[in-house]
Amino acid sequence: MTTTRRTVLRTAALATTVLATPFVRGAHAAGKLSVAFWDHWVPGANKPLEQLSREWAEKEKVDLTVDFITSNGDKDLLTAAAEAQARTGHDIIQLTAWYAPGYAEKLEPVDDIMGTLIRQNGEVSEGAAYLGKQDGHWVAVPTSFGSTLSPPCARIDLMKTHLGLDISKMYPVGAPPDKELQDQWTWDFFTQAAEKCAKGGHPFGMPLSTCSDAVQWVGAMFNGYGAQLVDASGNVTVNSDTTRTVLEWFKRTAPFFPESVYA
Repeated sequence: MTTTRRTVLRTAALATTVLATPFVRGAHAAGKLSVAFWDHWVPGANKPLEQLSREWAEKEKVDLTVDFITSNGDKDLLTAAAEAQARTGHDIIQLTAWYAPGYAEKLEPVDDIMGTLIRQNGEVSEGAAYLGKQDGHWVAVPTSFGSTLSPPCARIDLMKTHLGLDISKMYPVGAPPDKELQDQWTWDFFTQAAEKCAKGGHPFGMPLSTCSDAVQWVGAMFNGYGAQLVDASGNVTVNSDTTRTVLEWFKRTAPFFPESVYA
């Protein structure tokens, strides 16, 4: 059996339980643990996560070290690469979603943890499973810290003025969505809406830069048409009719966005 940090901690925790009497359990009876998190750029955003970590460590009698590593200059990615190569460093490290599959062979499986979490809370999203589960095993635990959906927002009054679409009626507060209006909101209708709003002096500011946050909505658009650049098996599937359909949509729609979206 390979000895890992997790097995040491599990053994230590078990030992302290079995030997609780007549011995006194120390402040850090379960051992030491070092964790590296992404240093969020929003002021004060790290404090709740650190507080939760400290509360957990105190409850579990773990001597916890927490480091927040900046993404400026890709220091977080460089740290992950260095520790993976050296096979030493932090016991737990927060990875950007697509880096978990890249380091899958060097990560300790967490099937036991995910099994418990799924039983308690239900299945995770397909995207999280696609990245976090490799070769039949969970290699990472999905987290909401640092995750973002980045959905576009719109002004209700302008949508009503330029499109005649009442968003409040489409999604009424405390009531089910209006199915007729909801079904009307397709990507083809989106193109028409973008054109009308652009002509009305209020174009859709849908970002299309090289920043990952800026193009998250693009993935939703591709998925809406079933277009995949790479399939679940890792095969390149970009050359397809669905991809061409999506590109044609962008060709029709992007001209109605302001030029600043590319910045």
